[in-house]
Amino acid sequence: MHFHQHLATSILSGALMAAVPFCLAQGQAGQQAQQHPKQGQAASHPSRSMASADQRAADLLNSINKTEIDGAETIQGHVDNPNVKSYAQDLVNDHKNLQDQLQKAADQAKISLRESSAMKKQEQRENRRWDKEKPGPAASSYVAAQIRDHESAVKRLQHLEPQITDPQLKQVVQSSIPVLQKHLDAARKLQSEMKGGGNGSGGGLR
Repeated sequence: MHFHQHLATSILSGALMAAVPFCLAQGQAGQQAQQHPKQGQAASHPSRSMASADQRAADLLNSINKTEIDGAETIQGHVDNPNVKSYAQDLVNDHKNLQDQLQKAADQAKISLRESSAMKKQEQRENRRWDKEKPGPAASSYVAAQIRDHESAVKRLQHLEPQITDPQLKQVVQSSIPVLQKHLDAARKLQSEMKGGGNGSGGGLR
């Protein structure tokens, strides 16, 4: 009986002696993690913020180009106003050129371009609406949409541009902003002329 009690006491003592250093070590590790929580996160994602800025800028410009090309090609079949048709064709040409530049920069930076589902759905909704409208109202709503979309695009790209780290991608975004601003200014001028000329449909603007 005494032998068994002594053996049980020895085992319990040994277990406690092994557990105490382990608990102390765990406590110290936990304190260090609490004192420096961001260090571990930064180590696991050293360039996460930089990479996401490049990716966000590339995705945004990719989405802008694709939705503008799609919308401009669609509206040309639904309006009679030659100035709106010409404006839409300018958008197709410019955004295809920007897309070619973006694709080259993305390939070099090993960035897979993604398209915003929200922007794509909005463009599809507008295309369906223009299908149902008469040429005059369709032209007016298209130009109004271009003012809204290009105002947003310029602001968003101007916000992202300083955060871009890849030189070639940065150059593409920098060169795209004046093009988008040109489209915005042209849309504003076109809208003003359409309002001054009546319903904006028919054989051109005066």
